[in-house]
Amino acid sequence: MIKLTEELKYFFSGSIFIGLSSAYSLAIPLLVLPYLIKTVGLSSYGLSVIAFSVTFCLSLIIDFGYNISGVNMLSKLPSNKEKSETITRTIYTKISLFLILSLFLAVGIVAIPYLRQHLALYLYSFLITFSSVFNFNWALQGMQKIKTLSMVNVLSKTVYVGGVLLFINNQNDFIYINLFYALGIIISGLLSFFIINYNIPLKPLPYDFNMFVEEIKRSSHYFVSNISIYLSASIYPVILKVFLSNEMIGVFSIVEKIYNLLRAVFSVYINLMLPKISRLVEYSKRIALRELRKTYFFVALFVICQITAAWILRHQIILFFTNEFVSLTVELLEISLIGILIVIFNAPVYLMLLALDKKREIMNTTIVLAITGLILCSVLANFFGVKGAFFSIIFMELLYTLSFLKIYLIKINKT
Repeated sequence: MIKLTEELKYFFSGSIFIGLSSAYSLAIPLLVLPYLIKTVGLSSYGLSVIAFSVTFCLSLIIDFGYNISGVNMLSKLPSNKEKSETITRTIYTKISLFLILSLFLAVGIVAIPYLRQHLALYLYSFLITFSSVFNFNWALQGMQKIKTLSMVNVLSKTVYVGGVLLFINNQNDFIYINLFYALGIIISGLLSFFIINYNIPLKPLPYDFNMFVEEIKRSSHYFVSNISIYLSASIYPVILKVFLSNEMIGVFSIVEKIYNLLRAVFSVYINLMLPKISRLVEYSKRIALRELRKTYFFVALFVICQITAAWILRHQIILFFTNEFVSLTVELLEISLIGILIVIFNAPVYLMLLALDKKREIMNTTIVLAITGLILCSVLANFFGVKGAFFSIIFMELLYTLSFLKIYLIKINKT
């Protein structure tokens, strides 16, 4: 009983820190969104959203699934020496991937007229890709430095918001929006590096191409599943550019940010509990499940309260962000709330699959569903516009939930 009480104490204390920091990290940029739209206009804001989506997708290549594989490995390694080597090898791999992507960007600028037309915007936005090298959230999470992780996330978004409010003053300044987002990650990442180095002295290793290949192989399953999930969501603005105006992409982005804010509770829970559930699974799957059920009840209850409040205040929420296309934007918010309800049933199953290291099953599922989602988004957006894009998001949330549940019931319960 004492042990269970301590586990709950860890959950609630960790939830408070990482929950507040995540709420701040998502809510504060949302609060400056009305200022951005008013200052640069909905169309220019839509252009920055497209550039963000492109460079964020590239940053997923640099992250290469380390937000999962790195956390799992660090939480299980017994010695600081092993942890130090793992972190150093990961840094080398990220730098190598960034250099490779830089070459592709240079080729893209030469070959693609659209990139040349908006060259300054995409060069500044490419710093988002560069900033992924400095993203050490995975290491702090694996070390269970929850308070530190919370503080650096708050710092990152504070730098972003400060840059926006101080330097975005007219419509032409929209090219700097993504720059300040990247600077926030770089500055907080450097702070994270010094904190990690203080706790686990990092020693340089001789660079070896074989080491790079080994790291790629080790995290490849997580990378494929990770990029399938995030790419299918992040690339929506790029796809919608084919069918919709910049204004409609701006409208899409407003509702998507609200959706991500409400959905962030699940990410917070998974980030907080993954190291602990991973260790418990090593000892007993039954104990891990008991711990998950006990803590997830509070998460589900909180999310239901969120959805209820957002539904009641949906008109006021949209009017806070924009006075344009209000009726349409409210409808999109109503549709998105259905997706949050679906994710309630998805998150605990996904967490267990990660803890059980079912990377191949996750990878195969996410590849198929990501391709399905992109095709579905294109078809529905073509016929139903921005509403069709959100219908595709909700339908894919349902498919992910059913697919992960099927994997768990069929594959896991047989073991």
